[in-house]
Amino acid sequence: MRTTIVALQSKQPLTVAPSVAFPPGEFDLVVLTDGAAGAVLREDVTGPAPEVTVLDREKWLEQIRGFEGPVEVVTNDEYCLAECARLREELGLAARHPRRPVAYLDKVVMKRLLAADGVRVPRFHAFEPVVTAEAAELLLEEIGLPAVAKPRQEANSRGITFLHTPQDLSDWLAEHDGEPGWQVDEFVDGTLHHVNALVRDGEITPVQVGRYLGPLVGVHSGRTLGGATEQESEFTEAAHEMNERVVRALGSEGSFVVHTEFAVNTDGEMVVLEVAGRAPGALVSELALLHAGVQLEVANLRMQAGLPVPEPVAQDLQAAWLWPAVMPGTRFHEPGPDLNGLASGHEVHVRRAAREGNETDGGLIGASVLLWHRDPARLAEDVVAVGDMAWFA
Repeated sequence: MRTTIVALQSKQPLTVAPSVAFPPGEFDLVVLTDGAAGAVLREDVTGPAPEVTVLDREKWLEQIRGFEGPVEVVTNDEYCLAECARLREELGLAARHPRRPVAYLDKVVMKRLLAADGVRVPRFHAFEPVVTAEAAELLLEEIGLPAVAKPRQEANSRGITFLHTPQDLSDWLAEHDGEPGWQVDEFVDGTLHHVNALVRDGEITPVQVGRYLGPLVGVHSGRTLGGATEQESEFTEAAHEMNERVVRALGSEGSFVVHTEFAVNTDGEMVVLEVAGRAPGALVSELALLHAGVQLEVANLRMQAGLPVPEPVAQDLQAAWLWPAVMPGTRFHEPGPDLNGLASGHEVHVRRAAREGNETDGGLIGASVLLWHRDPARLAEDVVAVGDMAWFA
């Protein structure tokens, strides 16, 4: 009897057609969401749309129990990870998420576990139980400025505020006075990176190391987001070794992808900022496919269902991604920038907000550009060229 794959979704859209992970000739597939049916897939996803059922979360278990035959429940949505683990336990399915999901979800728990195991993390202050407006002096002493205020449990840079001055700090404290679930980190000045691995019941398999072009915030003000793979070196070896320590500290039981974001500060230290027990967003999973032969979101979904995934194998390719921002009152006009001069292979998707025109009061992601080349120097030149192009007018 065919297995029914139930993919859970709420806020983070699937970034790959689930049929890539679960071919329709082999599986039945349904997506359960407590969000909007039209937001289940990221806009640039190609391939057949899955069957989608919109249902309140408290009814998911009953819905799943109504399916005939074997069932597997999977997710790559940060906001469904704990629920997916709970549902799998209720249904008697093997535990394949991190054994302690909270260690990969709650940034305060995460940093405490990492620090206890000797992994460098930012100085931080957890508001327990709630933010207090009188905490400014304590924070200036413990953390200093600049600092970063962020929720304990969010993803995709939601809720992040950079605090540069004492007035910024006082204003933020006053705005959030009495609210639970917040923390403040020191601002780590340096270059931003990520490292990815497959975790399978204690075995940690390195996949790739990448660097970000800058902070993953600022689209609203027009920043182009992006990143690229790092060529194998002593640096990438050190990043993988650090990532193994991270996973051991947070828990290596289960079968999942780990995505660790870190900064290299001005003293050359690797400082772990956040860790996710799931495949990353943006086009990082696509970089892994080009660079190491493993699409990270596909791998994460398949491992949860107990299915095999390919081993990472160097593909002799470096890859990069960029998300240019479309600003208010501008739009994409065909044929767009001339990409014929690029040496790198490339794929481009122009988002609806850019084709129809941005009528909001801030920048939005307007286009998605994927680049790849065997020569990292040529790839770097093309990243700069794409970043300098006028995408919208």
